[in-house]
Order: sequence, then structure tokens, then C-alpha cells
Amino acid sequence: MDNKERIPLRMECTMLFQSNPYMIESPEGIGVRLGRKPKDIFPVIEQLLKQGILQLLGEEASPLYRYREPDVIQEIDLTGEVERI
Repeated sequence: MDNKERIPLRMECTMLFQSNPYMIESPEGIGVRLGRKPKDIFPVIEQLLKQGILQLLGEEASPLYRYREPDVIQEIDLTGEVERI
């Protein structure tokens, strides 16, 4: 499976975890849920881990993955001053 073919699978996997934010699943379980082969799932999971979308739980021998809520940084001006441009 080349990178172009992985894009839809990456979106499916991301949406699966976003729709089920408390789900903890193995690569095989993700494959079953998405109707995909685990060998196609592994590279996508690695990419989502690097992007910080998924979090690895457990050991490498029996990995489990869960959704990682994105960090939100918000700056609030508490002085009440309005900046004029």
C-alpha cells in the first residue's frame, strides 16, 4: 500500500478514534473495525503516533492504542484593553 492509498485509511482510523474517544484497541481490533488487514493498519498507526493523534499503551509485544485529545492553547487578555490597529 503506497502513501496515496494510506490517506483514506488514515482518515478512517482517525475518525474511528475521534468517534470513540475512550476506545482502547489493538492493531488487529482496529483492522476488524475498519474491515482492513492489520498489515495495512500498522504504518497508519505509526504515522498517527508520530502526529500525536494516537497514544501507545502497553508493551510493544501487545500494543494497545487510544485517542489522544489535542492540546488546546488559548490566550486570554484579562486587562480588558482593546488593541487598536
